[in-house]
Amino acid sequence: MHWQYVSYALPLIVAAAISFAVAVFAWRRRTAPGATALALLMLAAAEWSLAYALRLASVDLPIKIFWSQIRYVGIVVTSTAWLVFALQYTGRGAMWLTRRGLAWLAVEPLVILLLVWTNKYHNLIWTNIELESVGSLLVWHASHGAAWWVHTAYSYLLILLGDLLIIQLLIRSPRLYREQAGALLIGMLAPLLGNVLSVFNLIPTP
Repeated sequence: MHWQYVSYALPLIVAAAISFAVAVFAWRRRTAPGATALALLMLAAAEWSLAYALRLASVDLPIKIFWSQIRYVGIVVTSTAWLVFALQYTGRGAMWLTRRGLAWLAVEPLVILLLVWTNKYHNLIWTNIELESVGSLLVWHASHGAAWWVHTAYSYLLILLGDLLIIQLLIRSPRLYREQAGALLIGMLAPLLGNVLSVFNLIPTP
């Protein structure tokens, strides 16, 4: 296995470490509303970031594909965990997060993971996977399949639903809770904006 130095990987490793620390912090306070879901969300973000960094640093295409597949564990969990957290944090978890409700929320992530790990048979997630040389670096390049776009739309929907719940809490709560809700909202919207810029190729970098 060969590796290359990529400066872009360093912020991802830092982000993974911070996310893991927040996950531990939330887990220690798991009796608080939404704390367990927040811990899961931060673990997913840490796994996503670390796997992304390892994909950037690797130079062999099969290894890049492997880390891309590993990365999807965090990807599929993130949006679902955010919605679960928002429901619990806003006091609506008891109504919606029944066993049946959680089972339905698990369906899409499991299907996408299955498609990710069997992509070579159907190309529904990625097509035309190849290495691309950018200066001295070898980077991953792939076109997106139909299931990738469906998952992206589904994930954005879950995230926006969670955001709407937090916004409602932000409007109705006393000042102290408004500040907490505002911080949560900013904390989710910032990476979401970065993801949108990346997905739709609005950032002029490799």
